[in-house]
Amino acid sequence: MILEFDVGNSRIKWRQVDERQGSVMREGHVSAVNQLIAMHDSHCEPTMVRMCSVRAGDVNDRIRQWTGDTWGLEIQVAKVVRSCGGVSNQYADLNKLGVDRWLAMLAAYARATDFCVIVDAGTAVTVDVVDDRGSHLGGYILPGLKLMSLSLQTNTQIKLSDETPEYFLALGHSTDAAVRNGTLMALTSLIERVVQPISAQSAQARLFFCGGDAELLANNTNVADIEVIPGLVLDGLAIACPYLPEDLE
Repeated sequence: MILEFDVGNSRIKWRQVDERQGSVMREGHVSAVNQLIAMHDSHCEPTMVRMCSVRAGDVNDRIRQWTGDTWGLEIQVAKVVRSCGGVSNQYADLNKLGVDRWLAMLAAYARATDFCVIVDAGTAVTVDVVDDRGSHLGGYILPGLKLMSLSLQTNTQIKLSDETPEYFLALGHSTDAAVRNGTLMALTSLIERVVQPISAQSAQARLFFCGGDAELLANNTNVADIEVIPGLVLDGLAIACPYLPEDLE
């Protein structure tokens, strides 16, 4: 069994994968390392542990120490490289591209083998474009839905209610609705604007969503070929850090 971790800005996603078939056995997400450890007791026997992380410092160190002390395994940590899995990276400085974006691109291109747009809708929203030859054409980074609303509350006189937010594309008839619907309209409009010229170039172009707000954005984006894949980043982790046992027998 392979243990996989995706350490994001606000939560840690994990899953257990069958090393022979690649099928997901268990998966979930937690907000803290202590919760992650509690989900995997000492009777769990992974053959490999691999991880991607957009955080630095203590969180990563604690996960490394835990896996080493518990199973004697060194974590394989994904890194951004110039080329992997048929995808080429055009960033001048590889360190400036987030590893979660990179892995999502690897997984998306492996599925599409053609033009694809990848939207990771988390605390921040990233939109990346990969062409039919696997070249990363670039992308956008902007605040996610909640972060947009928070920025207005922090920097203006706007105060939003504490009720569970509902998002629609309709014009708002209250300040709450105007802010939340405006954030949704902004993000979906950007995505549609990115996809439109790509769809004109290739009828096979595909749009992939992942991240916590993936379903919400996907359901409100007016594009034909949409696929929501919650584990897209972890799928890319398997490409960047493949399981290569000496003997599968």
